[in-house]
Amino acid sequence: MDINERKQRWLDLYEGKRRTVVVIEQNDYGTRPFPSPKTMDAFFDWDIHRYRVMTDSMEWLDDDRVPFVTAGMGTAIFAGAFGCPVYYPDDNNPYARPCVFCIKDFAKLKQPRLEDSSLMKIVEFGQKLRKAAPEALIQLPDIQSPLDIAALIWEKVDFFTTMIDEPQAVKDLMEMVYELVTKFIDLWFNTFGREFIAHYPAYYMPFGITLSEDEIGCINNGQFSEFVMPFLCRLSEHYGGKIGLHCCADAKHQWGLIKKIPGLTLFNVTQHHDTNRITREASEFFRDGPPLWASGPDQNECHNFSARAVLLGTAGTKQKALEEIKWLREYSAKFRPAPDS
Repeated sequence: MDINERKQRWLDLYEGKRRTVVVIEQNDYGTRPFPSPKTMDAFFDWDIHRYRVMTDSMEWLDDDRVPFVTAGMGTAIFAGAFGCPVYYPDDNNPYARPCVFCIKDFAKLKQPRLEDSSLMKIVEFGQKLRKAAPEALIQLPDIQSPLDIAALIWEKVDFFTTMIDEPQAVKDLMEMVYELVTKFIDLWFNTFGREFIAHYPAYYMPFGITLSEDEIGCINNGQFSEFVMPFLCRLSEHYGGKIGLHCCADAKHQWGLIKKIPGLTLFNVTQHHDTNRITREASEFFRDGPPLWASGPDQNECHNFSARAVLLGTAGTKQKALEEIKWLREYSAKFRPAPDS
């Protein structure tokens, strides 16, 4: 199956013409270097090697993954552009520490100019990838929501109390973040095209935008409606009315509002506790909503899955990959829509 057929399967999933796509995550790419100023050459070499492995596997593995290279440098990229210190552990992804600790600090915060920011180094890395693999789609850098980025910039305890005591200050910071994020993404799309691989997890998107919304587990429905939904609506509209969302927070109480996000194209619900239960509940809740990329289902739970879905298998060897694709394809065949659906 060529790459255009794979892309079409994703489009059919989004348009409701098929129930599932299947992704096999191969774990034989070698050790991934964690991105940092001193490891970027090694990260680049690993990235290109992984792309070649994914491309070669298309010859024998009939899953739906679209091979890609990545410019994912971690969640700190926008907070770093605002002046937050960024730390580069040897054994983990980079992370940002806050640079705002109270409302007086926020009053001194300046709107960064994209052209003068550290984000331009990521664009340069993308250009290096494009030169090495001109045919490859590039995975978006880690795009966090305005709320999530603001909560990195502003120390979280004070941030969430300020949300109650001085809500306009929080909205003003989120507006500053929105401006920087959209300018960066506009430049990214103008440079590399509108067809891309989502920031996380790695799904194919020929339109729209994708981002993470993880702090919503800490707020109530009213705060979601006041602080979060307006920015998600604006982002969806700005990028053609299509948006993909990742959330790894314990945010089941927000599912009803998430379902109402205009143009929600795919929702990734990730939980690291009681995974099968959360997966079952999400698949039932979103059975008439957007496709899910969920944590599972595994072979014991797949019969409980109701929603359109991305089904994920993992494999460290060719034999394991072939076993995974076999049972996932057999499961998928049971849920293909009728020809007139």
